[in-house]
Amino acid sequence: MSSDGVIGTFLLKDLREIEKYSCYYLYIEIFDKKEKIIKYSGLEEKEVLELLYLVLKNIQFINENQISETSWKRARDLTEDIDIKDVSFVALTIELGAVLFTGDKKLYKGLKKKGFMDVMNLEDLKLRIEK
Repeated sequence: MSSDGVIGTFLLKDLREIEKYSCYYLYIEIFDKKEKIIKYSGLEEKEVLELLYLVLKNIQFINENQISETSWKRARDLTEDIDIKDVSFVALTIELGAVLFTGDKKLYKGLKKKGFMDVMNLEDLKLRIEK
């Protein structure tokens, strides 16, 4: 949650080799957890909002309506017994042929257990940034 930590480096710095995409549901997730972000970051609300702006402007947002039904179906199959709220992130990952970054341990382990390998957690991200 700090700008100089691994996630901050990934989200805030200009890492040209890593394109960042998300669906619009990310806005709901972020603002749903805004108070928690403020609490754990130790920053004032205004500072957190400024950081969120810097993070969000570096993400290319894709309208969920542009995701094919095939990708939605596969994502539903993968997430229905893990956490269906993550279906849009998984569907977009499948649609783009990308890798999903998540801090959600249950989602990460559940997807890996089902053989979905296009997912990384914080440890995976650290290894990728350090290369």
